[in-house]
Amino acid sequence: MGYSFGFKRNFAVSALCLSFWCIEASAEPLAFPEALGFGANVTGGRAGTVYHVTNLNDDGAGSFRDAVSQGNRIVVFDVGGIINIKTAVSIKSNITIAGQTAPGEGIAIHGGKLSTGKQSNIIIRYLRIRPGENTASTKDDALNLYDAKNVIVDHCSVELAPWNNFGGSSDNADYRVTGITVQNSLIANPIGQQFGAHIESIDGTWAWYYNAFVNTHNRNPLDKINDIFVNNILYNFEAGYTTHTSAKFKHDIVNNYFVYGPEGKNEWFQVDKNQSIYASGNLIDKNRDGVLNGGPTSIYYYQGPGEELKNPWNELTTKGPMMSAASAWRYVTSQSGVLPYDDIDSLIWHQVGTLGKEGALVKSVGAMGLKTNNGWGEVIAGKAATDSDKDGMPDYFENAMGYDTAKDDAMVKEDDGYVRIEKYINWLGAMHAQVAGNGTLDFDLRTITRGFQSVKPTYSVSAAENASVELQKDGYTARFTPDKDFKGLASFKYTVKGNDNTEYTGRVEILVEKSASAIDPPQDSSETAQDSITAIKNAHTFRNVPQMRKNTFHDLKGRRFEKQIPYRVLF
Repeated sequence: MGYSFGFKRNFAVSALCLSFWCIEASAEPLAFPEALGFGANVTGGRAGTVYHVTNLNDDGAGSFRDAVSQGNRIVVFDVGGIINIKTAVSIKSNITIAGQTAPGEGIAIHGGKLSTGKQSNIIIRYLRIRPGENTASTKDDALNLYDAKNVIVDHCSVELAPWNNFGGSSDNADYRVTGITVQNSLIANPIGQQFGAHIESIDGTWAWYYNAFVNTHNRNPLDKINDIFVNNILYNFEAGYTTHTSAKFKHDIVNNYFVYGPEGKNEWFQVDKNQSIYASGNLIDKNRDGVLNGGPTSIYYYQGPGEELKNPWNELTTKGPMMSAASAWRYVTSQSGVLPYDDIDSLIWHQVGTLGKEGALVKSVGAMGLKTNNGWGEVIAGKAATDSDKDGMPDYFENAMGYDTAKDDAMVKEDDGYVRIEKYINWLGAMHAQVAGNGTLDFDLRTITRGFQSVKPTYSVSAAENASVELQKDGYTARFTPDKDFKGLASFKYTVKGNDNTEYTGRVEILVEKSASAIDPPQDSSETAQDSITAIKNAHTFRNVPQMRKNTFHDLKGRRFEKQIPYRVLF
């Protein structure tokens, strides 16, 4: 059975509490605490100013297009929903795009591509990027990093492009594509030629961690670059990992899971004998029986054997522990992509969860079967929290942290090297919740481990900071109690284990406010229903409460089905 849970913004994910695979320490902190790989030390707009996206217009003051038209900015969103663009949007250097700040179900860019051509030092988080068939060119990618360097993309949904969902090519010696990380993202449902990602650059470097390639024909990815491909999953693909190039590159391909859907075949495609590859721990499940029960797979070279490395070519591949392929499948299907899920991603993750039973390669947006918004489905907007001084940090966060709600202090640097606005967006970008000072919070760990629910998960909690934490008798509720009179950021560690020997460990980041009265009351919602998973108890609240959203889909044979999807409404 597939799961189709979604999460509101305050249940966005904390990346694993595993040692982070990153570049050696520098004077600056990481792009964000969970940043991995070649792009981990990107600083984005840390030295700039805050820009508010205040509307869903294609252009003009307060638009997303205007926000990224100049560098040295941290972009926050005062609105959620769909931005329909008519032409490509160019993103300038030295920018942080904090999609996790958008209220409600977040933000989506429909109708055109985003490009970082010849730009550098960019952080992109929690964006849905979906050109569709009516984009300006049939050769548009969704997110094109051509000639770009030092970019990190995290928790994005990159879909419905007519050419490649991801582009990242360069034939210009002055603008090599290098220093790139893509992590925790959903790359799905390309239309047109139905390609996942085309990456190509001599001497370039690219890292993929915890991503899902879903419902794609080919290029999953096509990596003509020196790369690290670790703990990713592929579902319902016709041609999986690909190199096909006359140039020599090095590849570390470790602990990934390939699972056939209705269209599944060829986990390896056109892997050339001139490539140097370290491959270990990769699994393939071909039987389409609805159960994750695959076995080992090894590289298939279509021109004869290539160079099989005995050790990884890059130290980042093994710098710190990693998950098994099966654990990666359960983590990615729990927490990758943009959270909370909107209509499109709810459908895609539902298909992935069927493990071979459902999924389709589509040629148009309408072919997915969604019946609202001309086949695009909805991205439900929410109401932004009060921000009296307009510095990008809402009053509740500034009050808890001891900041000044009457003064723009967003760019004040803290002792750890992050500026204050980054403390806020990093909290939002992790799995997080809120609690009143001297209160308690009961946190249901099942809400962020949906990929484990079929393997009888067990939980443990530990390592509370500025608090104590205990697992309750039900086996899945973590009771979190802040230290007496403490306010600010606290946390605890949790571990989930399945009966199939899968597991992962992460942290929940908790904002402790001054008192119960400091926490905003929930807004009314007409879409409420009882959710048996999570109860809001005691003197705490989340900025999300569980709701039920009924989605009606039609498959490609015209059959109608409905799903009740727990999701969370931003207060």
